Amino acid sequence: MLVGAVEDRVWAGWRAGESLRSIAQATGSHREVVRRLLVAHGGVRPPVRRRDPRRLSVQDREAISRGLAAGLSCRQIAAGLGRPPSTVSREVARNGGRAAYRAVDAETSAQERSRRPKPTKFAVNAALAEVVRARLKLDWSPQQIAAWLARHYPDPSMQVSHETIYRSVYVAARRELGVNASRHLRTGRPMRRPRMVRRPDGRGRLRNMTSIHDRPMEVNTRTVAGHWEGDLVMGRRPSAVATLVERQTRYLRLVRLPDGFKADEVRDRLAAELEQIPRWIRLSLTWDRGREMAEHQELTTTSGMPVYFCDARSPWQRGTNENTNRLLRQYLAKGADLRTLTQRDLDDIAARINARPRRVLGWDSAQERYLYLVRAHHATSLATACATVQPTDGALIG
Repeated sequence: MLVGAVEDRVWAGWRAGESLRSIAQATGSHREVVRRLLVAHGGVRPPVRRRDPRRLSVQDREAISRGLAAGLSCRQIAAGLGRPPSTVSREVARNGGRAAYRAVDAETSAQERSRRPKPTKFAVNAALAEVVRARLKLDWSPQQIAAWLARHYPDPSMQVSHETIYRSVYVAARRELGVNASRHLRTGRPMRRPRMVRRPDGRGRLRNMTSIHDRPMEVNTRTVAGHWEGDLVMGRRPSAVATLVERQTRYLRLVRLPDGFKADEVRDRLAAELEQIPRWIRLSLTWDRGREMAEHQELTTTSGMPVYFCDARSPWQRGTNENTNRLLRQYLAKGADLRTLTQRDLDDIAARINARPRRVLGWDSAQERYLYLVRAHHATSLATACATVQPTDGALIG
């Protein structure tokens, strides 16, 4: 068991992003001992217990006991301590009154009352725990669950913060949301990890690329729907899945690549998928500098969508797609053979993500936003068609 300065060093190293091996070597501890400490608290350091200066100290309680023995009033004792009279009078009343007050017993009782952790909100509200547990099983994130509760339950007792959900999932001593609740999180990890800086992957250059800086301004402002971002989600080589995300609605489509991710395979599969998207919402595609897009010019000819490429080592320039790919890792693990998944499997995964409420969409889902655009376009097209139809002479009566 780690104590004192050693435990402080473990938590400091973990927060700084050090590996378990490095922390163990720095503290002279076994790696497994360090890991057990971190897992027990879900990777989040518990708050250090300390007495609030506003609370009565042991010395204060001894002064109260002596004052009572000397026959002083609560107001006189409070004046000597520099405390409000009500603080002293409540302290005496809750510990047996003037005749039975003892400083040691009062301090022991105060320690017991201040002991943490207190029963969690899920422990005292089974209905709330059941609702949150059901949403976790749908693979909703804690933020999505917290926002959904705030929308659908005006009663504060049925609302909870996303941080409370995270702690109930991660802290080993809490099991209100199920033993394996962390499996429903996107990472699937049993404890939190510090954010790490990702290294560039050094992918090669392509010919005749059109820079992302040449995209129309409407793409950057998201004022017009139909501009997509794409990339590959890699599994165990050579398996991969192509992803397409519409920038305005965040609507996701997944493309199966059963024969690997060579340029001609990616071109043909993307072209077939893009043909299923209405032409009016198929305006442009932004991609990273992966060699799988070596035939981007042929793809543009087939689909009618110009392809724009990010700067080198700048995946953040297609941040909508990057964020979506992180969500997909919950289903498409890096070490899995993604070729075993059918297109139906991928469609089901995309449907799950598209049905989730999203903070960036005001807690609407991507599916709701996408369907709204499609219906609005159809209504506008129908109204335009009706307005252009002129009655013939034979249709006139009288």
